[in-house]
Order: sequence, then C-alpha cells, then structure tokens
Amino acid sequence: MASCQSSCINLQSFFILIFSSISTFFLVSNHNNIVVAIANSKPPPFTALYMPIKKDNSTLQYYTTIEWGSEENYFDVVIDLGGELWSLPCDSKNKSTTYRSINCGSTKCRLAKRSSCSSTNTSTGSNCRANDSTCTVSFHNPFNESVLSGRLSEDAFAAVPSDGDRISRDSYVNTSRLLPFLCLDSSSLKGLARGFMETNYGIPAGMIGFGATEMSFAQNLAPAFEVPSKFAICLPAAEAGQGVIFVGGGPYWFDPFWENGTKDASKWLDYTPLFINPFGEYFIGVKSIKIDKRVVDFDTSLLSLNKKTGAGGTKISTSTPYTVLHTSIYKAVVDDFVKSAAVRNITRVVVMGPFGACFSTKNVRWSKAGPRVPVIDLELEGSTTATCSRVTWRIDGANSVVRINKNVMCLGFIDGGSKAKTSIVIGGLQLEDNLLEFDLKTSRLGFTSSFLPRDTSCSTERLLQPDD
Repeated sequence: MASCQSSCINLQSFFILIFSSISTFFLVSNHNNIVVAIANSKPPPFTALYMPIKKDNSTLQYYTTIEWGSEENYFDVVIDLGGELWSLPCDSKNKSTTYRSINCGSTKCRLAKRSSCSSTNTSTGSNCRANDSTCTVSFHNPFNESVLSGRLSEDAFAAVPSDGDRISRDSYVNTSRLLPFLCLDSSSLKGLARGFMETNYGIPAGMIGFGATEMSFAQNLAPAFEVPSKFAICLPAAEAGQGVIFVGGGPYWFDPFWENGTKDASKWLDYTPLFINPFGEYFIGVKSIKIDKRVVDFDTSLLSLNKKTGAGGTKISTSTPYTVLHTSIYKAVVDDFVKSAAVRNITRVVVMGPFGACFSTKNVRWSKAGPRVPVIDLELEGSTTATCSRVTWRIDGANSVVRINKNVMCLGFIDGGSKAKTSIVIGGLQLEDNLLEFDLKTSRLGFTSSFLPRDTSCSTERLLQPDD
C-alpha cells in the first residue's frame, strides 16, 4: 500500500462539459459482452473519456478497442505507454469519408519526428489513400524492436464519456478536430497481438501511443474533447478481466472498497515527479530499492536520468511484460530477494524461462496481495506539492512473482544486461492492478500501489449510465 497517504493527497474536482456532436454508433466491451447503442445529439455530464483495456495472454500485451472514422470502424490497438504515435494497418476492411492524408510542409508533418516526403499515386488499402507529397514518418516499434515507416494521416475519433463510475450509453465524435495517426501495412506490425474485432480480426492490431510527444494519441485526444491534459491507466491482471483508461482526470471509482467514506481512487494516490526523456517516454525518480525493509546495495548513480540522452533512470512501460533491470541492479535485487525468501522458508529451485530466480510454492502462504514473498519497495522522490520528501511504491507478491505451474513460481524481473540504456524499466506485471495517473500539465505521476489489499482490482465492472 502506498505510504504517507494522509499527507500526500491531491483532491480531484468534478467538471461538466457539454458539446454538440453527430449521431453515430459505439461499441463497448463489458467483460465478454458487447453492448451497442445509438448516440444522442448531446453528451451527458462527464469528467473523463473512457477506454477499456484487455490483456492478450499469448503476447502479454495490453490492448484497447477504439472507434474512429465516419463508418463505425472498431479496431483493437496495442497500448504503448511511451509511444510517439497512433498507428493502424491500412489493409483492413475499414473505410472513412472523414479520412485525410497529411501533406508535406504542413504543421503536423513538421511536428512529427523523423518525417519525410513520399510521392506516389498508389493506394495500399481502403483505410489510407496515398497521394502526391504525403508526409511519411518512421518510428520505433518497441514490441519487435523494428523501425517502421508509414503515411501520416488523420481522421475523426469517437470518445465514450464517463463520470468515473458509469460510462455513457453513447459515443461522441468531434469531426472539427481530426486526430493524427500513421497508416501502415499489417505485414510491418509483426509481434503485435492479433485483433478480435471484425474489421481487423486475425491481423496484427495497430498501436496506440500515450507518450509525451506532439503527435501521440494522448496529447491530441484531450484538447480534441476539451478535457484536462492527463490520463489514468489501470491494467488488468488476467485475460478475462478488463482494465480501464480515463483521459481527462478523476474521479476514478472502483468497487467494492470504500476508504474514508469514498470509493474514489483519486483519493488514494501518492505523487512523485514525472520526467520525460527526449523520446517522450515517462520516467520517475527512484532513490532506492528495499526488500523486506532492507535497502538493496548497488551503484545508485544508475538511477539518475540523463535528460539529454535519455540514458539511465527508471522508465514506466507497457511494451515489456516484466521489469527489466541493469545487470548490477538485477544481481543485487535477486541476491537479496533469495536471502529474504530463505528466511521465510521458501525453497529456491531450478530456474525456468527468462527468469533468474525460481522457488517452490510448497511453503508459500497466500494473502489478498498474492503469495507472501519478500516485499519490494521502490522509494521515490516525493512531489514538490506534497509534504513527504519520499513516497513508496510497494510491490507485493501478485506483482513480483510469476506462477509457472502449481509447484513453481519465479521472480518476475529480467536481466537487461550491463549495457542497458535504461537502468530500470518497470514492466506490465508490476503495473497490473495499480492505478497510475499521468498529469502532463504538472509533470506529476499519481500512483496507488496494488489495489488487491483494498479488496478491489482494475477489473471493476463499469455500468452503463441509465437512459434519461
């Protein structure tokens, strides 16, 4: 559970926003059920925009379903937390009359990093219509470590309003402000989870970037729907669960737990400064690592981020399934974890998979927070607006170990090598069932640590708002 809770609270406030829209359809995934409704001309009062999150067990990637364009196009896209752009395959069944390609010389083309011009009259798909002087952009695909190139385009996006608890029965399209994305061939998206929606079933999903860059989805969605420049993400821990992204801020309601008379998780947040590297990726200031309250001994200079080169520091990422550590940090963490596990009478066994330390489950007891293994604490720099100089991100058993089978579990951390550019990359396992709020305006990260000790999770069911 996050420390210094009472003194490190930032109260969120409601706001009401009404804007006109056009009629359309929307699709919301509610666990395994699909609900379709017809939009009204005006949205209800809301505090944020809602997006569901699902986990693909075959790739350990997290994806959301989006609606875009003029023809009720629904598409599964893999979430890249630090991604620069939003990209979609061109060779799908989608068509849109609001689609536009972005030309060279335009402001948006200049804002996109690594852009160039392409002259072609060949169309490669019904999504993206190429034309002369189309702006071409190259970018890094973190899921297969390749460099991709696509045509910069833009189209309308449909958002689902939420009050933090219930979600609207209708989605709303802002056709006056189109969102930029990259048009790619699906063959270039190898390594991504395959889509489940009819329009991209069986082909690799696109990617949706939430990085702090001019062209990312997060940076363009908030102003398009006139909500604050912040988003919160809560990853599900299982394929059957459903997490959530809120764009625009709290409240964030999670059932059934109530604390201090509220189930609003924005009241549970501790805060730490948020740093951005030159590529728009999100970093935090880890000061030390503790295992069962004992400080792990390693070269702490590795924890410093070089803001010019992006080297060192601690990055938060959804593109890696497990936390990756610089070799010197990894060895120290594994050694201390193994020693603490032995004190708990937990027996080490032969390693399996990519992991460096595995254990028998024979003597392990279980709690709400998962297996009772040594507790890992990340000691973070406190927010400048808080009274705490340090805050703690706690990693309990559900977020620290991977269950291989009924007899074996492994420490879910990976050796990134002695030449790792980033010293710590906090991966998906360690983020699951944790609420993270990225405030891009104040450069601050809010975090809760695991929801599980609070008798809730990221997979809280969201109800549809009642009809008027």
